[in-house]
Amino acid sequence: MSIRKASLEEWFLIHQLSHIKKNHFHLPFYLTIDITKLVKFYESKNEKLPMTALLIKASALMAKKHPEVNRIVFRTFYGIRILDPAYISVNLPIMIRSEGKSYLAATVLEDADQKTILEINEKIKKALGQEMSDLKIGKYVYNKSNNIFNRLRLRFIHFMVNNFPSIHESFGGGAIAVSSLMNHNHPDFDMSMMAYGPTGFTIGSCHLSEKNNKHLLKVGIAYDHFAFSGEKSIEATKDLSLILTGRDEEDFLHLTS
Repeated sequence: MSIRKASLEEWFLIHQLSHIKKNHFHLPFYLTIDITKLVKFYESKNEKLPMTALLIKASALMAKKHPEVNRIVFRTFYGIRILDPAYISVNLPIMIRSEGKSYLAATVLEDADQKTILEINEKIKKALGQEMSDLKIGKYVYNKSNNIFNRLRLRFIHFMVNNFPSIHESFGGGAIAVSSLMNHNHPDFDMSMMAYGPTGFTIGSCHLSEKNNKHLLKVGIAYDHFAFSGEKSIEATKDLSLILTGRDEEDFLHLTS
């Protein structure tokens, strides 16, 4: 048996998750979407289906149709405040490899509704190649010991970002989040998971299966009921589904461009 003290990174992750659990009211569900048209589109180009980029852009296009989804609720020490950003950006948690270890970091796809799939993929690739020491918050975690000074510094940063919406916005944080675990699909079992985040609308990992010549995408989703109503979540989710099915030619063109 081994008992050890948590690393600073482990402590900070637990601190963030505890805050999310306490300050948001998530309603999770699964969504199954027929993406046969998308699959065939990329097969015709002999290209791999860019699942993460597609869900990032689809969620941003959804938010463009439903601005209420692009919202974050802050339970600050001076009362509840709601941030409605003037832009549509999507948060993407990523794992950065450094010195044989994996570190959780986050990148933001700014104006994701206006970017091409290629631009989104390039942004993700660039983010994965970053050094932890260059990240705004990562530099305070990477190779730092778990002591009271480092914990207090991280607590202060976390407090400021989560109690002052203007500071959160200055960091460029989005109101929508997409998991970077999209491509961990396995043909023999369902790996789809729901995600929970400080954002109003969060998309977890997915599972892609084929049945009766149809390609079905099962996506885990959670929305913060503090941020918007259940009726709005249904409306927005329906449009997310329609964007990914490609029923509307204009939406399909915007998504795949």
